[in-house]
Amino acid sequence: MVSLDVSRKERKEEKKETATLQSAQEKLLDELCGDDKELYEVSITTILLNPEMTVKEGVNSHIEKAEEYKKAKDYVKTRIAYQIAGEISLYEGKLSLAQELFKKAAEVDSNYLFRKAFEYFSQKKDAERALAVAQEFYTRIGKTHRK
Repeated sequence: MVSLDVSRKERKEEKKETATLQSAQEKLLDELCGDDKELYEVSITTILLNPEMTVKEGVNSHIEKAEEYKKAKDYVKTRIAYQIAGEISLYEGKLSLAQELFKKAAEVDSNYLFRKAFEYFSQKKDAERALAVAQEFYTRIGKTHRK
């Protein structure tokens, strides 16, 4: 029984650490966005909080998945794949590609609750602001894209 207790205790500690990290990241986003609540909502929806895990497959892989899901008429998975591809593009600083992918994500799943975050990228000025926040966020957490 001791091993179960230790295992439970370790899981609780891991959950605590994860919650603390997420809270710190949310505070950083809040600081970077200032009083702009819309920019904060967009950022919290489109910034990769753990980019190393997501970028391994690359943008093209997620685009291919999206196209496969679309052919199968699975529009929720299509949106998710386009969203991930857009998030990776944003992480890599490829704004025009991110805009294109977020547009596709918004079009394919019109019922998505956070669709307005994708639509935010349709305006160049807004997209540039979101990119600036994302780049500063990645710089401060020490996870900038290396080309």
